[in-house]
Amino acid sequence: MSIRHFGLALLLVPALQAQVTTTTLHDALLAARADRAGEPAVAAAFQQLAKEHGTPLYIYDQRYIQGQAAALRSAFAPRFPKLRILYALKANTNPAVIGLLRAEGIGAEVVSQGEIETALKVGYQGTEIMFTSSSKNPAEIRRAIELGTVLNVDSMDELGQVQAEARRQLKQARISFRVNPGVDPHTIHQINTGIAESKFGLHLQGGLAFKAYAAAKAMPEIRIEGVHCHIGSQITETEGYTLTATKMMTFVKELKEKLGLKLDFVDLGGGLGIPYTDGQTLMSPEDLAKALEPVWKAGVATLGYEPTLWLEPGRFFVGGSGFLLTRVNTVKETPIKTFVNVDAGFNTLMRPVMYQAYHRVRVIGRTQDVQKVDIAGDVCETGDILAEARLLPKAKAGDLVVILDAGAYGFSMASEYNARPLPEEVLVDGDAVRVIRRRADFPELFRTATSAK
Repeated sequence: MSIRHFGLALLLVPALQAQVTTTTLHDALLAARADRAGEPAVAAAFQQLAKEHGTPLYIYDQRYIQGQAAALRSAFAPRFPKLRILYALKANTNPAVIGLLRAEGIGAEVVSQGEIETALKVGYQGTEIMFTSSSKNPAEIRRAIELGTVLNVDSMDELGQVQAEARRQLKQARISFRVNPGVDPHTIHQINTGIAESKFGLHLQGGLAFKAYAAAKAMPEIRIEGVHCHIGSQITETEGYTLTATKMMTFVKELKEKLGLKLDFVDLGGGLGIPYTDGQTLMSPEDLAKALEPVWKAGVATLGYEPTLWLEPGRFFVGGSGFLLTRVNTVKETPIKTFVNVDAGFNTLMRPVMYQAYHRVRVIGRTQDVQKVDIAGDVCETGDILAEARLLPKAKAGDLVVILDAGAYGFSMASEYNARPLPEEVLVDGDAVRVIRRRADFPELFRTATSAK
């Protein structure tokens, strides 16, 4: 039975009719999110996905991504007449996923030449891209200037390199500066990028950012277009954003009054959080837009002109769309713990190990005999635990386990550690499934290796 016929098949199986609560694969994904992974219809959907595509498998819900884009736009567009939304490609670099967001009218924010080339492959023009990195190499700077990409400059050293390359190309480089506003949004330390000790941005403190704009204004090879900041990722409260917006608008006013600069845009970054636990309620796009509106309008009134507000979420668009489907290899009971060993590890999903991040877990088709277990990966490292001390229905070898909210920083951070080929990625639209990255094979592990002889 093919996946696209799954919904029809359920209607034709009398034994399941009384229990069917899903009619499409999209419904099955929603049911798993709602902690109904034990239902026969939901189990049948995931079992069929595993049968046709193998495990580990990344599954993305197209309608979720489109819904997130619509939610952000509907919250901000009525309040901010000059608005541009970008997608931070680092969250998920699959071209099919990026293409969905491009179709929604969303631009591209990138952090490497590889992401620049990915954006171009999807159909973006160079002028539609912002390139943000605290450590750009000469080839990346050269490529960005060739394409007319906005370079988000992170240091005075980088500014000098951009000027020299623009002069060599006989072009004017389009730039903004990344500013460090010194704001703590109270998120995970490793993704807290706006605090004073962060490696990112030119500090407002000590006038460093102002001096950078003054220097750039005197360079004929440089065209100043805007200002940028990004205070972190997985932000769940509005306070950090409003404080940042206040500081940024004050700084923009200073640039106008002291340097005569009128900026085309003010980029407040991304970082909107998503729920990673059941029942968690977070700041919504509507909450954020309402909180930012008075700050923005007051700043605009003081400025005497209105820049375009830029936003650049990544995780918000794609995080909740993703499901990592794994298969149980073995269940191991020790005097201390019970380990459910699955066929994915931190080479497949890095977040739990790197950030101690929490992801919801569902045992597919099981509801009974709840016990405390660790979901352990197949990487040869003690720390390869994908979920620790979880109360889950008892699993056995061959069962399927799905890890939720894996659409952001999942495959994009995956590796071939332990010589394990990269997993497959599929995109679900209603009841249709499309392979958007095929499963790698063992010969591909050696695709760039030279002969040992």
